[in-house]
Amino acid sequence: MSSRSEQRGGSGATCGARSMGLRGAACVVADSALREHPLVRELGIPTAEQGADGAFLLGEHEQALDLRPPGEHDRRGIQARFPPDANPPENRSSGAGRNPLVRAFGKKPIEEILDLTAGLGGDAYRLAHAGHRVRAFERDAAVYAVLISGWERARNRGSIPPAVALRLSFSHGDGADQIASLDGMNIGIYLDPMYPSPRHRSAKPRRELQVLRALLGGQGDAANLVERACEKAARVVVKRPHHADPIVSGASFEIETKLLRFDVYVNPMRMKASPGE
Repeated sequence: MSSRSEQRGGSGATCGARSMGLRGAACVVADSALREHPLVRELGIPTAEQGADGAFLLGEHEQALDLRPPGEHDRRGIQARFPPDANPPENRSSGAGRNPLVRAFGKKPIEEILDLTAGLGGDAYRLAHAGHRVRAFERDAAVYAVLISGWERARNRGSIPPAVALRLSFSHGDGADQIASLDGMNIGIYLDPMYPSPRHRSAKPRRELQVLRALLGGQGDAANLVERACEKAARVVVKRPHHADPIVSGASFEIETKLLRFDVYVNPMRMKASPGE
C-alpha cells in the first residue's frame, strides 16, 4: 500500500454545476496567487482573477491549502490536520479498540477498508492508526485539495508515524466508481455521508463541518451508495447523527455515542473464514 496521493477522478471544481457528485451551485475559486500551485492546476480549479465575494475561496496558510466560505475570505479557512486528535492512543492495546469507529469494524481481520467519503481525512487516519489498511477517496476537488495538502504537510513535518503512512492513502475519486469495481473478500467500506443541519440544535457544529455542509449540501445518492456497498463488502459502517433515521434499514447492529451512531451492515457471503475456522 502506497502512502502517496493518487490524482484521479473528474475534471475538478467549477463554478455552477460540479463535475463529480451531486452538488448545488456552490462556486469554488483559488486565490490568484495559487494559479501555479500543483493541486490547483491538476484538479482544474479556477483562480480568482477578479472579485470572488460570493464564492468559496481556496487559500493557503502555514504551507497547506485552506478553504474559506463566502464572506470570510479574510479569515483563516478550514484545513486538514494530522494527526486529527491531540492525544491518539498508541495502539489497540492502549485504547484504540475503544474508539467506536474502530469497534464498528470488529475484531476479525478486515483485509482493507475503503473510506468513500474522506472529507478532511480524520476518520481514515483513525482507522489506519488502529492498524487497518485504508484507501480513502474524496470526490470533491476543492475538499480533496485541502485534504491532500494537509496530509503532505504533516508527512513533511514528520508528524505521521511511518507505519500509519504505509497503511493509508488518499485519492481523488467517486465512491460509486470504487464500489462498482470492488470484487474481493473481507473488504470493509466506511461512509460518512454529508447530511443537512438539524432544524433544532442547541449548539453549533464545529466550523469544519459548517463549511463543508455549506459547500456540499446533503448527499442525495447516499442510500444508493449504502445499498450497493452492502452487496459488495463484508462489512459496511455508516456514520449517522445520533437521532437520525438509518439511511438504509436492516443494520446488523449499531454502536452509539452521545452525539452520533455507527450503523453496521455485515454480509457473511463476503467474509473469508480465518485460518482454523
